[in-house]
Amino acid sequence: MEQKKDFLDELAQNLMLIMIVIASVCTLLSVVFQFISEDIKTLFMQFSYYAYGWMVFLALGPAVKRAAFMRIDMVVGLYPEGIKNFLKIFCDAVLFIMMILMCWFSIQNLLDAVSTGAVNAKTPIIPLALAYAAPVIGYALGVIAYVARFTQAKKGGAES
Repeated sequence: MEQKKDFLDELAQNLMLIMIVIASVCTLLSVVFQFISEDIKTLFMQFSYYAYGWMVFLALGPAVKRAAFMRIDMVVGLYPEGIKNFLKIFCDAVLFIMMILMCWFSIQNLLDAVSTGAVNAKTPIIPLALAYAAPVIGYALGVIAYVARFTQAKKGGAES
């Protein structure tokens, strides 16, 4: 069974791969530079942390698409089919609302970081907006993926 390509999903996966490479290279460079300069080592460690954070938040969209969030399947398995379906819908609704709220708060934090020009405490050349943009993009991708799932479920339910 061949899945159709999803542009946002492919983009998120490619960006996650790039972030893994950046995090790995920066971690390696921080190990090398620990013998040369503590400041350069710290800079590369901070870039590594940022890349890892971006990778985690970029994974939200594909995780929603694949319904890869943890559920208490053992407990849900004890209930009849109707209750199982309700619990799945309930969990999806709670996560969808949470992602909207987290996206909203992340946007506020990002705007605050941009307006104040806040910088990383350990390496002042890195703006905090670079880190605060990751949750905005990640939660937005999650919300978009949930909307797509809900839309496809509605279309699938109407055809049945």
